[in-house]
Amino acid sequence: MPSFSVTIAGEIAERHPEILVGGLLASNLKATASAVAAAPFPDDTEQALVNQDVTLELVADHPLIRDWRTAIAACGLKPSTYKSSPEQLARRTLKSGPVRTGLALVDLYCEVATRHLAPMGGYDTERLPAPAIDLRLARPDDAFSPLGGGEMPLTDRVAVYAAGPTVICWGYNCRDSRETCLTEETDTGLFLGEAVSARQHGALRIALADLAARLTTAGASVGPVVFADRESPKVDVAAG
Repeated sequence: MPSFSVTIAGEIAERHPEILVGGLLASNLKATASAVAAAPFPDDTEQALVNQDVTLELVADHPLIRDWRTAIAACGLKPSTYKSSPEQLARRTLKSGPVRTGLALVDLYCEVATRHLAPMGGYDTERLPAPAIDLRLARPDDAFSPLGGGEMPLTDRVAVYAAGPTVICWGYNCRDSRETCLTEETDTGLFLGEAVSARQHGALRIALADLAARLTTAGASVGPVVFADRESPKVDVAAG
């Protein structure tokens, strides 16, 4: 299995001195997806949000969400238009229940992300064009195919995850690429999440530990959860 690395670019660390990026590799995901699909889906996600004082009316004012709105604004984007994934997931769950996409593993990591208000993305390692992933500012030669379509500007203020010139996630965690996202055929996945403030660190760490435990229980081979930060901006993500 190829090794992967995740690097926080200097311009991101300068913008967010408390940046923390975490990730893990998981394999045997085809079989795992079947096990996840056959298991009962959590029915307390909305209550988990309520227990954290997250309501539909006040979600934008929750401290963890407010920090994401500040980060999105720093990208030159309107936070009410380009919502972070934790805000999107929380709003959707409070309105109509947890996200159900038809892909069991996507539903799983989205539920974990919602429950802990921590962003999370999953990427098919076979579809990644390079093993080195950078969290950096967008560049003129970048290419992005947003999952679900829409207008996602690639200005030099927008933070993206990229494998070479291919953007795999835009606006930190706002939108994944349809070219690198998980599919029914994914057998090995790279899962990433990030925090831009110190008060988001705990939620991110708990969410990644929760995801690792759930994947392992369902039969996946899960590597260690690893983290990069301003002092150690590059980390290798190894298989289990």
